[in-house]
Formats: sequence, structure tokens, C-alpha cells
Amino acid sequence: MLSKQLVLLYSFLIVSLALFSGATNANNQQQKMDSFIQKYHDLKQFNGNILVAKQGKVIFEKSYGYANFEWDIKHTPNTKFRIGSITKQFTAMLTLQLVQDGKVELDKPIATYLPDYRPDTAQQITVRQLLNHTSGLTNYTQANNFRQNYSRNPYSVDEFIKLLCSDDLLFEPGSKFRYSNSGYFLLGAIIEKASGKTYQQLLQTNILTPLGMSDSGYDSSSNIIKYRASGYNNNLDGYTNTAYLDMSIPYAAGSMYSTARDLVKWDQALYTNKLLNNELKSQMYTTSTQRNYALGWEVNQLKTQKYGKPLTQIQHGGGINGFNAFISRIAEEQLLVVILNNTGGAPLTPMTEGLLNIYYDKPYKIATENVDSQLYNALLAGGVAGLKSKYSELKEQNNPLRERTINYFGYELMTMKKLDAAIAIFELNAAQYPDSANTHDSLGEAYLTANKPTLALRSYQTALALNPESESAKKAIKQLLLK
Repeated sequence: MLSKQLVLLYSFLIVSLALFSGATNANNQQQKMDSFIQKYHDLKQFNGNILVAKQGKVIFEKSYGYANFEWDIKHTPNTKFRIGSITKQFTAMLTLQLVQDGKVELDKPIATYLPDYRPDTAQQITVRQLLNHTSGLTNYTQANNFRQNYSRNPYSVDEFIKLLCSDDLLFEPGSKFRYSNSGYFLLGAIIEKASGKTYQQLLQTNILTPLGMSDSGYDSSSNIIKYRASGYNNNLDGYTNTAYLDMSIPYAAGSMYSTARDLVKWDQALYTNKLLNNELKSQMYTTSTQRNYALGWEVNQLKTQKYGKPLTQIQHGGGINGFNAFISRIAEEQLLVVILNNTGGAPLTPMTEGLLNIYYDKPYKIATENVDSQLYNALLAGGVAGLKSKYSELKEQNNPLRERTINYFGYELMTMKKLDAAIAIFELNAAQYPDSANTHDSLGEAYLTANKPTLALRSYQTALALNPESESAKKAIKQLLLK
């Protein structure tokens, strides 16, 4: 029989080995996550902060790149990023808190709270339909010349609603899904009317202060906000400062800034009743019949056969000038992934998926060079001939030469004054997608810019034949025929 001392020693060794094995596995997991994200950073596809947490405890956190390129200021865990449409979940929470207080009803028409809003539509749309994007409202960020004519100007809430949030409905409310920043702008107005406070005040008193989210807030270009990241455009030929945006415009649809660590506090509060009762929290995650969108959140059921158990992913992305962000929550495990980027356009969905797969020890795809980057490097190395050769090579390799991606690349070349290359890429795109009015319209624009009116006219006529409603083609053809 073993002595008591030997039994204790044996037990100690078993526990120690288990702890060592757990620490080793955790270190391997962290190293995989770091290597996975580093590849995106090396390819200039990501610049920002990453955080993965389990039940509120950080299991991986790292900063990549610069908060400010002009001053070589690197990101730290304290860096504050604009989070764009992640703001919508906070707006949804404030709305539901007012429901909890008896000041708002989800299924009442918005005319109840906005008596000055156009009555024909205000009587048709409910608060819930604003929250789940089934209102039928347009999206003000897609208004004609939005960036040039509106995005830099400050507006009061009422002024902006009358200017850009009062269009005719696109469809009968409740019948379809269409993402609408206009709907969330109206929610901000409802919050203010029902509470008697500004959106910013209620956000602070009802959420940020109670949760100790001292590094989050309603952004302002005039206020001094310590550790705030600058926003940049990620162009093929380098970074540029992003265009100015007056923060009165994103408002309740996208005005907030935050840090990854503050979003851990937000995540954990959502598992408690500190902000909202269980009944209303359940409604917050209940999707509409049209889409997997609930009230300020997208809700997905992950594949059980892949992860070995049913998992619910509650998530939302955000994009705003120079920034994009993503928060993803696995409800059953209280697993959180936060990605904050200040160079715009980071591939947040595959990055999130990769981090989750690493956590669950599943296969994951590493980052690869973007098609437009490969084409641009071929242009630099071999001119237009090199560009065409690379395009053919990628096509033979069955690379995803998506119409939209190639078209956008063509416009980037035009912006860089590489007109011959732009024409070549638009020609290739039109040949690849001959039934797309857009490819021929873009090719016509390039020909017109290059002072090739005969070729421009032919392209615009093809575009109009494919899409008789194309206003850009109609206008261009009229101008060309007058010459």
C-alpha cells in the first residue's frame, strides 16, 4: 500500500502535469492566433487591435500597426476606434430600456413618438421595424452625392430627418428586409423624444457609466479624446487620410468610439440583468421572419456538425470613414471576438471565422494576397502587358475575379492617373461579364476620360441596352451625341 505522502506527491504531479498541459495548449492557441492575424497585417489587410475573451477573461489580445502613421504612434490596448454600426446595438439597448420603463412600445407606430414626421409613413412603421430593418425606409448613406454634398456638414436631428430620412418607402413595412441607417437615425430621435435627454446623454447615463466603459463614447471631431486613432484609406499605392465626416450624421446609427477592452465589459453585461430584463433581452435576439437580423444584432446558428454542439453567434460589423470593426459573441460559451481596424476595409468576417476555428481547434484558412494587389504589383513590374498577363494567369487558376472587385480596381487606377491600365482592366472585366451593364458603363467612363468618344459612345450604348433605366448611360450618350 502506498504511503499517504506518496499518494499526495502522486496527486500533486498529476495536477501539475494537467496545469502544464493546459498552459502549453493555451500558449499554442495564442501563437496560432497571433500568426494568423500577423499574416493579414503583413499583407496590409489589417491594422488595429484584436481581442478574444472567454467569460470576460482575455485569452488573446494584441495590437498590430499604427494608430497614427504621421507620428509613428503604435496601437496599444488603450487605442480608441470609431466602431460605426456597432453603435446600433447600443441604440437598440437604449430603445429597449425605454420599453422597460413604459415610455416606448415596440409595436406602436412611430407617429406616436415623432408627431412631426411625415404622417403617411409614420403611421405605417413601427419601432420594432426600425430596429430590425424591415421599415421600408431608404438608407441615407446611399443618397446621390452623399459624401460630396452632405457628409461634412453639421445638422440638427430634425434638420437631417427632413433632409435625408423622409423619402418615400421602398416597400410595405414588415414585408422585406433592407438595411437602413435612416431607420436608426429615427430611433435616435425617438429615444430623445421619449426620454427628454439627448442621445449622447442617455447613452452615457444608461450604459457607459453603469458599466464603467470610460474609454467609450459619442465621437466628436472638436473634442480632445486621448488615445483616439486616426482613420485612413487603404489604397493600393499606400495609406491616405480618410475624408472628414461630421459626427452629427452617423448619430444613433454609427457615432460611437470604443476600445476592445470596453467591449468586453459590454459583452459581459449582456449576460446579466444589469441593463435589461430577460424578457426584453430575449426579444433583442429574436430575428425577423425576413432575415437573420434581430434588434441591433445579427443572429446565426453555427453548424453543429463542425463544432460538435449547437452554437449561437450574435454579431455585428461597423464601417465608417477610415475604420471598420466587428464584434462576435458565442452565447453558449460566452466567447467573444473583437476586431478594431483603422485602415478601412479589413476582411473582418474571415478573420473572425479563423479566430473561432483556432479556438475550437478546427481547420482555418490563412490570409492570401488580394487579387487587386496582385494585379497592381504585376502592373508595376511589367506595365499594362504584365497586368493583362497576370489577369489571364489568375483566371486560369480559377481565382475569384469578381466583377465588383475588378471594377473597383479599375477606378482606383483612374484615381492614380493610370488611365491606360484602367482601360485595360475595364475591357477585361467587360469581356468577362458581357451581360453586366455596369462593366460597360465603367468602360465608357474610362474611354470618355481618355478622350476616346467613339469607343465611349459604343460602351454606353451597350450599357443602356442591358439596363434601359441607367441614368448615367443616358446622360453620357446625350452629351456624346451633342458633340
